[in-house]
Amino acid sequence: MDIVDFLLSRLEDEATESRKLLARSDLPLSDRWYEERLLRECEAKLTLLEIIGAARRSTLARLLLGGGEEDGQRPSELEWTTLALAALAEPYEEHDDFQDAWRLTRRAR
Repeated sequence: MDIVDFLLSRLEDEATESRKLLARSDLPLSDRWYEERLLRECEAKLTLLEIIGAARRSTLARLLLGGGEEDGQRPSELEWTTLALAALAEPYEEHDDFQDAWRLTRRAR
C-alpha cells in the first residue's frame, strides 16, 4: 500500500462514518454541523490528493523520460509532493497501516 492508497482509505472511512451519522434522524444540530463539515473536509483533501498526484505523476514521467533531474538531485516538485502527502497522512500516524517512511522529518511550524 502506498501513501496515496492509505490516505484514500482513511478519507473514505471518515466519509462513510459521517454519512452513517448524518442518516440518523435524532442527530443533534451541533453534531450534524460537525459531520457535514467533516464531509466537506474529506472532499477538500481528496481534491488535494488529485492535485498532488498529478504533479507527482508529471514529475516521475519527466524523470523516466530522462529530464528534470540535474546533478543527481531530486526535483523540487517531487520533494513538495512527498512533504504534502506526509502532512496529509500525519493525523493517521497511529493507524496500523501507517508506515514510518511517511513521517514528516521536518516541520515548518
